[in-house]
Amino acid sequence: MFPLPFNDTQRLETLDSYNVLDTQPDEAFDCLTRLACRQFDTPIALVSLVDENRQWFKSGFGLDAMETDRDSAFCGYAIMSADPLIVLDATNDPRFADNTLVCGSPDIRFYAGAPLISPLGFRLGTFCIIDVKAHDSFSEENTAALKDFATATMQILELQRRTASFDAEESEGRSAEDARVSLFSTVAHEIRSPVAALCSSAKILESQIFGPPGDERYSEFFSIMSETAEHVVDLTDRMLNFARLRTGDVEMKEELHSVRDLLEKAKRLALQESSAGAASLQIADLETDVVVKADGVYLGQMLQNLIQNAMKYNDGTPEVTLNAAIAESGVLEISVSDRGIGMSEEGIRLALQPYAQIKQSGRKFVGGVGIGLPLVVRLVEMHGGRLLVESIEGLGTTATLHLPAYRVESVRDTSTLLT
Repeated sequence: MFPLPFNDTQRLETLDSYNVLDTQPDEAFDCLTRLACRQFDTPIALVSLVDENRQWFKSGFGLDAMETDRDSAFCGYAIMSADPLIVLDATNDPRFADNTLVCGSPDIRFYAGAPLISPLGFRLGTFCIIDVKAHDSFSEENTAALKDFATATMQILELQRRTASFDAEESEGRSAEDARVSLFSTVAHEIRSPVAALCSSAKILESQIFGPPGDERYSEFFSIMSETAEHVVDLTDRMLNFARLRTGDVEMKEELHSVRDLLEKAKRLALQESSAGAASLQIADLETDVVVKADGVYLGQMLQNLIQNAMKYNDGTPEVTLNAAIAESGVLEISVSDRGIGMSEEGIRLALQPYAQIKQSGRKFVGGVGIGLPLVVRLVEMHGGRLLVESIEGLGTTATLHLPAYRVESVRDTSTLLT
């Protein structure tokens, strides 16, 4: 059985969005594969897209076949990592020694494939080169050049997708006014809570609730206000950028972040923003501090949306727990669990749709514009991950962010436990 990325369903949906499978040959891609064969002195170069059950070649220089089954696809292994897969001698590699493409035509011995990584982080296929003779080595310079070929290929695919998307929007008559209304609704939804928190802190300072200035508790509120204000500014900038997400123009600022620190910050902001002063918001004991490569503002935004939902949908005092763990596959799982009213399967489906509202019989409508969870879905997919929501009516909900293993940079052991 061929290996499967943990987010293969979302990966295949992204691949389908490019509408490239089973299309006619394209000189733009053919030019790259011809050039690659000259660059690396190999007889075969391919632009390979990994579908559900096959690898299909958008361009194949030196190979007559248009596709092979996924079971035998070297590229099926290459998309499991963001780094190129280099196989110097397939007959000596236990993964491929008995592969039909090694034992028979085209008699693969050497393979090097760099993944085609979409702007959302999904690995759709590879740009690969193949030789019928084994190689002794493949230099770092050649590896870098192969990655450049993959990048150029992905840029062409993305340009074609954007052009097709623009044409489709024009034909559908989508108005600029609709886009503006959508954007304004999104921005208003995302900045309302932190702005309310700023106002609350300002009123506490203005009324001098702790007595004359000088009480050290005022310093804490100044710190919270400063942190919240920075969050609003960053969030506003990113939300304006987020409006371009559907065209693939959004950029992420990827840096290393301590998951422990992210959870602590999310907890502070959530408690400050929450109107439920008696809310119980806890961070589970973490045996290790995971360091993840991600956009800190977007990841914080995801956590805030999940926590706000967990606090809203309950019949009493909200009880919310944040947790983080590494799965056996290496995937980072960050969860937000509550003991609230829960949802049915249909409720979960509606909650994940933009602007949908869940109305449950006998319960007060909690308001909102219905874009919190859809935003989380789009943001986590930008990181190559997915959102999983599990819920039981009357018992509560757990929403889990799954971030791919290649984003986990390191794990720092620590004896400090969070409470």
